[in-house]
Amino acid sequence: MNDENKLIETAYAEHVSDHFRHASEELLHAYQRNKEASRHHQSGAFKAALHHAKLSKHHSFNAHEHLKEALIIAERMEAVQPALGQVQTPFLPKAIQ
Repeated sequence: MNDENKLIETAYAEHVSDHFRHASEELLHAYQRNKEASRHHQSGAFKAALHHAKLSKHHSFNAHEHLKEALIIAERMEAVQPALGQVQTPFLPKAIQ
């Protein structure tokens, strides 16, 4: 059973890691689109600026969803651990651990 728990925990950790990676990629895209929107706005191309602003919003929303999923998974991991004081995890602030 202990090996099974380690495998499950590893799978959860990999899943959380994937969500963090996707979130960071989406945030990078949002930042890039926002910069592009700003450039277009400064040059007077308001239609193009609006388009890039909408793309930035879309990427930000996707990043938010990935971070929300990562948090849900981390909370599930915390719920199945034997006792909060026995296991240190990277998902909770030190004050809570």
